[in-house]
Amino acid sequence: MKLKKLVTGLAALTLAAVSLSACGGGNDGASGGDGGKDGKTTLTFWNGFTASDGEILQDIVNRFNKENDKGITIEMDVMTWANVNEKLPTAIASKKAPDFVALNYGDFAQYVANGAVQPLDDFWDFDGVDKSNFVDTAVDLGIVDEKQYYIPMQVQGMYQYWNKDLFKEAGLDENNPPQTWEELAEMAPKLANDSKNVSGFIFNKDGTAPLYNWILANGGKLVSDDYTKSEFDSPQNLETLKTIQKMIHVDKAGPESISGAEMDNVMNAGQLAIELNGPWLNNGLKANEINYGVTTIPQASADGEKTAILDGVGYAIPASTDASKKDAVYEFLKYWNTTEIGKEWSLKNGFPAYLKSVEEDEEIKNDPIVSELTKQMEFAEPFLPGFDKLPSINNDIINPLIEKLLAGEDAEKLMKDADSEINALLAE
Repeated sequence: MKLKKLVTGLAALTLAAVSLSACGGGNDGASGGDGGKDGKTTLTFWNGFTASDGEILQDIVNRFNKENDKGITIEMDVMTWANVNEKLPTAIASKKAPDFVALNYGDFAQYVANGAVQPLDDFWDFDGVDKSNFVDTAVDLGIVDEKQYYIPMQVQGMYQYWNKDLFKEAGLDENNPPQTWEELAEMAPKLANDSKNVSGFIFNKDGTAPLYNWILANGGKLVSDDYTKSEFDSPQNLETLKTIQKMIHVDKAGPESISGAEMDNVMNAGQLAIELNGPWLNNGLKANEINYGVTTIPQASADGEKTAILDGVGYAIPASTDASKKDAVYEFLKYWNTTEIGKEWSLKNGFPAYLKSVEEDEEIKNDPIVSELTKQMEFAEPFLPGFDKLPSINNDIINPLIEKLLAGEDAEKLMKDADSEINALLAE
């Protein structure tokens, strides 16, 4: 699962037309079921798990359909995340939305701001649900203005992957990746090898996630705590931007213009020494038989306070879903958040555990990838929770800045221009 572009433009305008009054209006077009007649309920479910994780999810849904004793059948519709966000606002407004949907953390605040999804606080009182089994920060991902709007499905962050064979070829310790951002900037050019078309490190042009992690570790900020003004123009952020530019544009550690998807292809081909990405990279590296390691994202210092951004995907219920179907949705959400399913999802996809019972499972503890990624859960925190302007800032301001920065344009001017653009957007 990759994080894609968020709801913008026309989709956001469509969302603005949605009212919470749609809550009791039914789901006229999306559901093929009878809304609970004769003790049976059909639920429609949209998500963006288009890779191998989608096959695993479908298998779990099939088992739920077969095993549940409530007469519930889930019909799953898989599309790209971009298509989910393109289709969902109009579907909600026209009451043809799915009964529930998986949403990326970065996407869902806009739906909340426009009244397009229902609050789910009563899930924690649903029979058989144990809120104390959830890691607090995973629950926090779904909270806006002290209300729960989505229930955890998976958690993730940015992690450091390194190709051990390329480390050896460069004369570096294959078991000692950079621990700090400074070490990463110093080590990456040493790992690059033009004669073999090998990059030491790639900063992808749509790399807001690694940028924000680096900014956070360096003491910088994107916006003020109350989300009313930009704090992007700062000495800390300028230092971060200049370091990135030097590593890529000056020291030639990697190409200047490449997308995240293209970066993954380079890593899977064995031609990239270090990549920062989410857990979904694991299956590709395994399939391509890359000799790799994975660990937490670099830090400001080896022995100082650790920082990382916690991200994730959660289940949300559109405002257009009829109240009569909510309990049926909750039955599946409860099923998903059992130890058995949580363990299966973590082991098969290489994702960290957010249920305490999964984290404490011996098989999870003994899995080198899942146990390593789960360590980051100890200090990772949600980034700007409930900030519905973040998608527009990413797409319209920060991604263009990254591309220009990597091409060699003046870092300070780019920072100041972005700061002004963010303030203008916040003032709208």
